[in-house]
Amino acid sequence: MSTVIWTPAFFEHIRTKCMKYHWAADALQRFREPNAEFVKNAPADIPLVGGGWSHNYSCPHDGARLVLQDRQHHQCPACETVWSGSPWDEVAIANEHWRNSIRCRDAAVLYGIEGDLVWADTARHILLYYALHYEQYPLHDKLGGADLSSGKVQCQTLSEASWLAPLAQAFAILKHNGGLTAEEQDEIESRLLRPALDVIGNNPKEKSNWQTYHNAAKALVAAALGDNDLMAEVVDDPENGFLFQMEHSLADDGFWYEGSWGYHFYTLEAQVMIAIAGLSFEMKLYEHPRFQRMFQVPLDCMFPDGTLPAVHDSGEVQLKRYSHLYEFSLAHFGMGERMVSESQRNTLYSLLFGEALEQESKKPTQQTLEFVDLKRSGMIFSNWESPSQEQSQMAMMDYGEHGGEHGHQDKLNILFYAQGHPWLTDAGTMPYGNPMHFGYFKHTVAHNTVAIGAKSQASAEGILQKTIIEGTAFMETIAEVQGTYPGVFMQRKIVMADSLLFDVFHVRCDQARDIDWIIHTQGIPLTGQNGIRITSELQSESLGSTEGYNYLKGIQLLDLSGSQNVMEWQWDRESQSADRLALYLLDAVEDEQIYLAESPALSNVKRRSTFIRRRKQVTETTFVGILHTFREGEPALRLEKQDLDWSLQLGQGNALRLSTGL
Repeated sequence: MSTVIWTPAFFEHIRTKCMKYHWAADALQRFREPNAEFVKNAPADIPLVGGGWSHNYSCPHDGARLVLQDRQHHQCPACETVWSGSPWDEVAIANEHWRNSIRCRDAAVLYGIEGDLVWADTARHILLYYALHYEQYPLHDKLGGADLSSGKVQCQTLSEASWLAPLAQAFAILKHNGGLTAEEQDEIESRLLRPALDVIGNNPKEKSNWQTYHNAAKALVAAALGDNDLMAEVVDDPENGFLFQMEHSLADDGFWYEGSWGYHFYTLEAQVMIAIAGLSFEMKLYEHPRFQRMFQVPLDCMFPDGTLPAVHDSGEVQLKRYSHLYEFSLAHFGMGERMVSESQRNTLYSLLFGEALEQESKKPTQQTLEFVDLKRSGMIFSNWESPSQEQSQMAMMDYGEHGGEHGHQDKLNILFYAQGHPWLTDAGTMPYGNPMHFGYFKHTVAHNTVAIGAKSQASAEGILQKTIIEGTAFMETIAEVQGTYPGVFMQRKIVMADSLLFDVFHVRCDQARDIDWIIHTQGIPLTGQNGIRITSELQSESLGSTEGYNYLKGIQLLDLSGSQNVMEWQWDRESQSADRLALYLLDAVEDEQIYLAESPALSNVKRRSTFIRRRKQVTETTFVGILHTFREGEPALRLEKQDLDWSLQLGQGNALRLSTGL
């Protein structure tokens, strides 16, 4: 498509698509319905007060995000408590402002497509209302004060920019398609668009996700006003611009520097808006190699169920939620066909940028093993891809950069997906206003790694020592780190083979310490059977009273001697109750203490089962175990110790020898 964005010719092309392709017509219908409802109940009382901080909109009891009932009532979907007053009311107002901005943009798009003046009137009303009143909104931050990070309609420049960006797009569409008089254009430019940019400009943020949204708002205003100089600032500012962000906030592999998939896509949304603004100036910003790799790296690291893991400050990311971004990448540089072909193609970006697919994207037809090493962020993915999701496996180890303010104390943390389930997962994050975010989720005990002295690791950066792929038999990764604790060296080896993960974790200290090896699973622990015995129920905080340990509940001391030192979990109590995870402790020592507990998790999981092996007052030790996924009734692993190594029999008579050496 060569027509200039937002012009009558651009919208004529969309109308042609909707007549020609059923997916485009469906996208238009799905896009139209909520906007028609909004127009029917167009806001008569846009709040004249600024909004609050979105991270305060969670339940103090369990961290679940609240559900709006009205401006003064907000219900927790988990415990059903209804909250009212500050800070929740202010967040509801912020969301109203945000919704007005989005619907303003959407109404302008529908005006461009359909030409119905009711859409133009809705968009014009919102733009003029904010233009008339923008000066009245007081500068305020999330704490109620005012500083350079403050917004007016929103409580910080990040959210002010997010709110401004769709309004700028609405202005551009109305301007190009006769929806605003010259006087109205001047009013909106002089009293809303440029003053809002001045507010955002008070807070340059350099290398940050904030600056990416600042740039997006500035770029879209530049496009709306046809301001070449303003757009040049967006691209070329040596400390904040698009090219600066490409150079400093992204690695060569395209992964966002904060090491969080949530923030990767959060910033990608803004980068796409900048690229869209560039289209108005015939700039091909989308040709930048790192911009393009931002789309590729999630595809390379995607787990077999189509998710990206909840590491650092991120929830689990469902990649299909971002299929709209791949409409843009596919249209402009041919990337993401499989994502688009497997989506419903019913988003705004499907309408704006989607084109007919030449052919269906093919799924893999044979088994492949490969490593994806995100070197700058220090995350390595062992990807065992098979034609079926159930046969595919993936493991991940976090060994590198801390991740800035959005990193967690989690060096040598591992994740494991096998036989259709993410068995070892990361806790993820809570809204930042919830005390559990800093109280538990960032701490080492929330991760699948080692903690020493019931304290969290310091921010540290490790190195990847070795990777090996042995045909189609196994994949081996070794990483190490120093600086997590004074005088401590840690090294971990994981070997992924068919339905199992072999784990060797070595710790060396300069003085005797208590060392905890920790894993978490959302599986249900099978205690009271298979020879597993609960020897005592312990009080909360008995393992530790600070740094996340105080959030562990239902702590039990286990005796696994009757089960040959094997612990089992089932996936659920329903249709997949036969799916099991077994942990074989290959190096159990007599004075080791083994604990089972419940720990906090994201709201969709609620609680996780936490397994801790504690070795008291040791200077050097190695934890060795095997995680094996299977179905109830299948034979157990056949293990045989050979000197310091282990051999085991896999399916079809295959044997594997595993070395405990590092």
